[in-house]
Amino acid sequence: MRSSHKAAKCLVLAVMIGLIAGGVSCKRDGPGEPATGPPGTPKPSPPAKKWHIGFSQCTATEPWRVLFNQLLEREAAKHPEVELEILDAQDRTEEQNAQMEALINKGVDAILISPKESAGLTGVVKRATEAGIPVIVLDRDVETEDYACFVGGDNTEIGREAGKFAVEVLGGEGKAKGKIYEIWGGKGSTPAHERHDGFAEVVGKEPGITLVGEQDGDWKQKKGYDIMEAALKIEKDIDIVYAHNDPMAFGAYLAAVDAERDEEIKFVGIDANPDEGCKWVKEGKLTATFVYPPPGEKGLQVALEILEGGSPEQQRIYLPTRRITQETVDDYLRDKGML
Repeated sequence: MRSSHKAAKCLVLAVMIGLIAGGVSCKRDGPGEPATGPPGTPKPSPPAKKWHIGFSQCTATEPWRVLFNQLLEREAAKHPEVELEILDAQDRTEEQNAQMEALINKGVDAILISPKESAGLTGVVKRATEAGIPVIVLDRDVETEDYACFVGGDNTEIGREAGKFAVEVLGGEGKAKGKIYEIWGGKGSTPAHERHDGFAEVVGKEPGITLVGEQDGDWKQKKGYDIMEAALKIEKDIDIVYAHNDPMAFGAYLAAVDAERDEEIKFVGIDANPDEGCKWVKEGKLTATFVYPPPGEKGLQVALEILEGGSPEQQRIYLPTRRITQETVDDYLRDKGML
């Protein structure tokens, strides 16, 4: 009995020595981690790369830019690999420059910027590019091509489309007659100049049309009101007000209402926000507006394409416009899922 008991002890000891020598172990890779397991067991995949993308928005108070931000955030939510940082420059070029410098110093993976003005933001866009950060310029351009891509509406083409509408309203090509009062957006921005240039290119071909007004409304409804209030005291015959965005066109309309001249003037704007331009067209306060699509969604898609090793289809990507009148507004809103 003793010899058999001793033999059993020896057998157990031999098995234990064999296990240790064979390297079988329940050692964990670290606190809370699963056991390594036998050789050849695949390890868990490392977490996906997180892209830190900064966006400097020139202002977040204008309704079109509120929509711009909302659509951008909605697109970012589709990409769990994206950490999106949105900054509001509060309509100040110096603040936007400071934001851009901060993003460069953080070493973000990509930058989206919608500039307050072109000249004032050119230098910092170039510095970001020189630092190896792809920059996607949205909506308003800068005075350099040292960036990865521009995404926005074709403001010159939008101006042309608004000009064609004005010519139709005033009698048609070769027969149009009347006076158009133009209210500019911010004169330090490229969209304002392009919207003027496209419009003037078309109406300038009509000898019967007079184009007046060069006041800077800075895209604000209140300034549109003030400009129109002063103009109505000087200009006795205005057939159309062409404003570079819907809030200024609506401000001009309100001034005309107060002067009891709204019935004699047609008001044309740009943007076609559902809660602004489209609403005012449906109510008969604006005669027409033209779609200016927010570029945030496409801009983010371009940034991700670049970060993942691709390249945009072209350096300048233009988004299409559309004429919105009382006859077409519901179709447009239905197409966008907003009706």
